[in-house]
Amino acid sequence: MRRIGLATAAVVLLAVAGAGPLQAGRAAAVIESVTVENWYPRSLTFKVTARADADITDATLHYAIKGRGTLALDKPKELTPARALTAEVELLVNTGQNYIPVGSEFTYWWEVTTADGQAARSEEQTFLFLPPDRQWQSVANDFMVVYFHGDREALARAYLDAGADTYERIGKALYGIQLTTLPVKVILFANEAEMDPARPGAGGRFDAAVTTCGTKVTNDILLMIPVACGSTDRTDTLRHELGHILNETAGEGTLAKLPAWLDEGAAVLAQKSPGDYASAFEGAVRADRLIPFSQMTVPASSPQLVGVFYGQAYFMVKFLVEREGPAKFGELMRTIKSGTRYDQAIAQVYGLTLAEFEDAFRQEHGLAPRSAPTARPTAAPTRPAQQVQPTQAPTRAPAQEGGSSGDGSIDRGMLVIFGAAILLALAAVFSWLVAMLLANNRERGGGMGPGTG
Repeated sequence: MRRIGLATAAVVLLAVAGAGPLQAGRAAAVIESVTVENWYPRSLTFKVTARADADITDATLHYAIKGRGTLALDKPKELTPARALTAEVELLVNTGQNYIPVGSEFTYWWEVTTADGQAARSEEQTFLFLPPDRQWQSVANDFMVVYFHGDREALARAYLDAGADTYERIGKALYGIQLTTLPVKVILFANEAEMDPARPGAGGRFDAAVTTCGTKVTNDILLMIPVACGSTDRTDTLRHELGHILNETAGEGTLAKLPAWLDEGAAVLAQKSPGDYASAFEGAVRADRLIPFSQMTVPASSPQLVGVFYGQAYFMVKFLVEREGPAKFGELMRTIKSGTRYDQAIAQVYGLTLAEFEDAFRQEHGLAPRSAPTARPTAAPTRPAQQVQPTQAPTRAPAQEGGSSGDGSIDRGMLVIFGAAILLALAAVFSWLVAMLLANNRERGGGMGPGTG
């Protein structure tokens, strides 16, 4: 990952009049200036300078980030009481514990207090956090602003139009929602290397084989690069990431979370075209290698399956939208947002268990149901065959070609030979008995003949 070096501090210097004295006869502390030093991508440093007739013993930074709904405060790590004071607070913006995305709009002010109880507060200021040392420009409509630098104004306006179209088609027509955190801010970087330091985790990559064309980092900030990403239309990346914001608004709540296939599939649905995801899915269908639905709740862990995962997710969502119309799909998202688990919501809205959903989906694409039982043979052999069992076993064993079958049965030829041998043996015994009978008769006739006297 290429990291942008520490930038020259971007300083906002404001002379701010201190608050009036709280008690007659005492001179209030005066805040002379506040500054913000932008050390992107590592940190922001907020500074204050103030003076008073008594030692300044305390300084507090108050700040809020628009769209986060929170108010925070921080104090300098070190502060030596003095009548002329300079103090600072450093905010880390991209660590494992803290992430403040570029595009964040700060509202902030300082408050200082003296040893004799005098206090002063600066006027409220705003600061837009963007990478420094670039000539940022912007284009905007009533719900989105696109920040860009260089000669990308035409592309920025194309993104703006794509955002408006997606909001109308998906947000309003499909989900029936209105975004409340506005404007959605799009930060258009020149390339992926420039965008990497701005991403959560200081640009940790999914894999070198996967290009990240855009990222939704909050419910009102998108990071983008101007390239086509699996689709011939470059604005499809913005449509996809804006789709995630719309999905979150329509289907997620305090206790509700969308499964990965539903979130990503609906985001692909927001594109003008599914692009390469469709061909990846079609290849998986031909090979009968669709991902089991039980494994679609989390994103694919292998780069080789990314295209199949996104394509299958898209067609799963498309199946539901087309099954009973857009209104039912909007009802599904609202049911999940209410706190119902997604599989129970599908059963409630569509009358399908997850297994029935999968079987119906596979049948629509010409595949056998995954839950179909395997047929069994009516007669099992006397010992296991030495080969893989077929899916459909024959109802009786096939006739043998001759010779020993190796399963304990007697060959027909052997039966014939054995039978003939028995018959010959019986005939020989019979002949022997006949001969013995004749011999006995002859001996008996010689002893009983006519006498001599």
